[in-house]
Amino acid sequence: MPRQAFFGPPRDTFVAGGAHITVYLVPVFEGRLVVFDVDEAAARGRWLPWDVLPFGGNPYECASALADDWCGVSVDDLALVDAMSFAAPDDGWELALVFRALLLELPPGDGVRSPYVFKPGEYDAIGPFDPIDLERWVTSAASDTTPPGATPERRNLLF
Repeated sequence: MPRQAFFGPPRDTFVAGGAHITVYLVPVFEGRLVVFDVDEAAARGRWLPWDVLPFGGNPYECASALADDWCGVSVDDLALVDAMSFAAPDDGWELALVFRALLLELPPGDGVRSPYVFKPGEYDAIGPFDPIDLERWVTSAASDTTPPGATPERRNLLF
């Protein structure tokens, strides 16, 4: 039976049976999902920018820092789009806060991370996220705009 989640003091790494809050960034460029091919041996593969939220940290500031660090280009809009719960290693728990970043340019990449831009309407599982979730976050960007003079709908509120 699930128990209530009470958090202990901050730790420097993952703890068996512990909990952590992560911030993920879903970069979108011209309506297409952008992910990063990472060449480092310890993290080789295709990734979305992410980080563990520091104790007492602001999720929006963390998402903004991820956009700066991983994308390195101007962001038109940064929005909280989802909160998800995942099992973590060793009976732990992860609360993932997902932000979408609308990029004004394609990220340049660096010596370790190269941007990969999916074709329009193309999605693949990335990390713990299913293609249907990624599609929802990317395509909802087009429907988030409200025509001038109209009242914004409250259906897009997360909390």
